Amino acid sequence: MYYPIQLPFLLNEEFTRVMNYQEKIVPESSDFILCFWEISSKMNEPTQVKNVIIADGCIDLIVDYDQKMIFFTGNQQTDFDYEIQTPAHFFGARMMPGAFHQLTGIPANEAMDEFLLLSDIFADLDHDEFFSLSFPEAQEKFQTYLVGKFAEKHPNEFTQLFPRMSETIPQTTEGLYELLHFSPRQCQRLFSKNFGLTPKMVLSILRFQKCLQILTSEQAKPADILAVTNYYDQPHFNRDFKHHLGITPLELVARYKN
Repeated sequence: MYYPIQLPFLLNEEFTRVMNYQEKIVPESSDFILCFWEISSKMNEPTQVKNVIIADGCIDLIVDYDQKMIFFTGNQQTDFDYEIQTPAHFFGARMMPGAFHQLTGIPANEAMDEFLLLSDIFADLDHDEFFSLSFPEAQEKFQTYLVGKFAEKHPNEFTQLFPRMSETIPQTTEGLYELLHFSPRQCQRLFSKNFGLTPKMVLSILRFQKCLQILTSEQAKPADILAVTNYYDQPHFNRDFKHHLGITPLELVARYKN
């Protein structure tokens, strides 16, 4: 099972003070939709707060309720400075890596670090009617709409790839090519189309997310993770971890315990 972790409440105390963040899993659509999430202001006073969006290989469908926008987007690298102007109300769906391309037929690299409006891809959601609904009503309609889009689909080999590799992660890109029976050039092209990522990025994200899963659930010592995640050594592990999260494994453990 691949379920990437986002930790805005641990990475930014100001975000926790100002914003509420929640996730909800819908089991019947979990092959394609990892969770539905909500970010909303706790107060009405105008202010700016930064959110940290961790690179997880996913492309989300996001509703900016205040600006009346619905768009697909993902990020290749962790965004440490995503600014939110409050009051703000967002909700969305975090889709399994590969699900965006399977749903839309659009190469995933076109949605990474970009914003693709839903209305430019699908014309079956009445925009004006949708934003005339209350915030809870719009969330319910959004969930019904997206679950329905995937209802007749079955995950293909790429939409199944992150869950398949999340337990036993290839140590190198060469090991990945061998596992998938792709040449390096084929793998680069197919990963760009289905994930918007390079094979090296995919392996890095899988290892990092595995570390987060262990550190936030079992409270393991960082040194114990090397054998589980196929990191070469402790310095490599620390560098990769800080690249993705901005803090070291020990700092994460200290914050999570508190």
